[in-house]
Amino acid sequence: MIQIGKYKMGFAAFSTLIIFIVLSLCAIVAAFHKAAPDYALPLRDIILINEGMALLATLIYGIFAHFAIVIIDKIRRNRINDKQS
Repeated sequence: MIQIGKYKMGFAAFSTLIIFIVLSLCAIVAAFHKAAPDYALPLRDIILINEGMALLATLIYGIFAHFAIVIIDKIRRNRINDKQS
């Protein structure tokens, strides 16, 4: 468990939060690099599209991270139960 102030988070939730923050920053920087006066989309639309992709990538990462932790926990519990038998 990781505690930030009064909030306690597990590893998967904390890593998902960090991934989203990093991807959001990258999305904004990429939008500023892509924006040009002759480009058809305004900057706010580019940022919105990039943030949507960052949110989708974070969601997929969070799902895989949680499944990986559940699988690792089950394997660890099976090994502990096998040693006790």
